[in-house]
Amino acid sequence: MKYLAFIGCLIMVTVCSCTRDVTVTPASLDGKWKMISVKDNNTGVTSLKPADLQKDVEITIASTNAASGKLSGNTPTNEVWGDYTLGNNASIAIPSLTMTKVMETTWGFLFVDNIHLAKYYNLNAQNTLNIITTEKTLTFQKL
Repeated sequence: MKYLAFIGCLIMVTVCSCTRDVTVTPASLDGKWKMISVKDNNTGVTSLKPADLQKDVEITIASTNAASGKLSGNTPTNEVWGDYTLGNNASIAIPSLTMTKVMETTWGFLFVDNIHLAKYYNLNAQNTLNIITTEKTLTFQKL
């Protein structure tokens, strides 16, 4: 009888200690975002939108399930769209970005050239979203 009680306890400990690896899309990741800065992670130099540029880089993020979704939006001169996936430890992948082909601005290129290299993201209390690559950190303000 003691043997069965021991086995029963062992099974309970095993079952209770197992956790599923579930990634949940934060509700605040969904929505419309405007890029406000791009920081070079190696030098610390931050680029801001040129004052004479009328249009912004804006993206809308829409989750389709807990671990993936779609993004769409615009640079100052082009429309952009693509898919993203989320992983553990706030990892994000945006493997490809499709866009129209009108001559791009320097500000638009900072977005286009870096967004598909995304590795991680973080959300701040100030309604800002950082998308981090190896080289750059793109910061967005929620609209």
